[in-house]
Amino acid sequence: MKFDSPSQDRDSTSQMKTVATGDDETPADRMAVHVVWEIGLLLLGGGVLFALTQSSGGPFGEGGWSAFAAALAPAVMLTCAMAVSLRVGAVNLAVGPIALLAAWMFADASGSGSVMALAVGLGAAAFTGIVLATLTAWLRAPGWAASGAVGGAIGLWAGTAGDPGAFALSALPGTGVLAALAGAAGVSLFLGLVGAFAGVRARLAPIRETAAGERHGRGGLVFLGVLLSSCLSGAAGVVTAWTAVPDAGAAGLPDPILLTVLALGAALLGGTSLLGRRGGVCGTVFAAALVLGLMWLAEARGWSFDPSWIALSAIVAGFLVTRLVEAMNQVDEVEAASASRAGSVEDLREEDPRDRRDTGAYERYDEDLADLGAGGDPWTTNSGSIRTGGVPQQPADPFGASGVFDDLRDGYGTRFDTDRRHGR
Repeated sequence: MKFDSPSQDRDSTSQMKTVATGDDETPADRMAVHVVWEIGLLLLGGGVLFALTQSSGGPFGEGGWSAFAAALAPAVMLTCAMAVSLRVGAVNLAVGPIALLAAWMFADASGSGSVMALAVGLGAAAFTGIVLATLTAWLRAPGWAASGAVGGAIGLWAGTAGDPGAFALSALPGTGVLAALAGAAGVSLFLGLVGAFAGVRARLAPIRETAAGERHGRGGLVFLGVLLSSCLSGAAGVVTAWTAVPDAGAAGLPDPILLTVLALGAALLGGTSLLGRRGGVCGTVFAAALVLGLMWLAEARGWSFDPSWIALSAIVAGFLVTRLVEAMNQVDEVEAASASRAGSVEDLREEDPRDRRDTGAYERYDEDLADLGAGGDPWTTNSGSIRTGGVPQQPADPFGASGVFDDLRDGYGTRFDTDRRHGR
């Protein structure tokens, strides 16, 4: 398998431009907008969780914090999976169907032990991720189209496959649930920190700036991003099936459409840009907790609408957040111009205080040097007269420069000539 790579001309041109100007074409993103927004998400999520603890009914009242953690762990994994695919510019709309596939395979292989069941479930998700990544990175198909095709294929298969075999494993204990939640949050924070580096964002910039189907030289990053997104989706499906209490031997399978809508809404609401590359650090975890908390609160309070509409509303709110992130990262034209010309040789020339207007003052010196090279006298003109100008001139007769020696030359000179003739 061969991915598209940047051409040598593009690399050499960019390197020459970097050396010549010392300027990076990709402006640094402003992380302050993400920090402020994530603080707001933290406050909102804390308020929703506090209101949820005051409710005696609903899923939180029945299961308490352990049930909420068991639902939050796969939600964070799916949101992180969606955020990773958005960052590499290939939105993975098949996170829900991949989670369903992994949960089905895990439940069906549960009779062979937990290790074999984990291998089968995660292996199915990884294989699906390789197929999806190949379509996206190698064939350069848009992420939404490739993931839609893969998700549709999984949905058609699930409709004809029937129910998996009896679930033979016991429910995941509380310590396992907390470990899964901590692992999901840790992976999300780690990927957010990695994506906050300016070098990583600069490498993702060509994906964002290149039209769909065109070569951008980052096929390897797209492949790894889509594959990681699919593996996280499979892990979310396994945790969902393992934490659900079996009913008459049948494992609880996740709803693929609801999981996809929830993951997309929480990822956008957390600050990940729909246009790619940009995103926060902690926003994915905070947004997943906020959206899931609101859904549980609506069910606990008995609100008169389906809680799934909250996940859909999060997508619409995520559009506004994306516009906010993009608007706050627009670099001012004056600032960009001054930054791009910093250290430029042209600026040093413009700041030179000397007057560089050509007044012709050096033309006569050029002519003098030319005459001297030709064997002539640089102090006289072609007619033999003394050249006049700004430089002091040497007269032809040094004694004729003034009248001081006129008496010596005229008077005494005549007497000396007379004495010489008479032999005196």
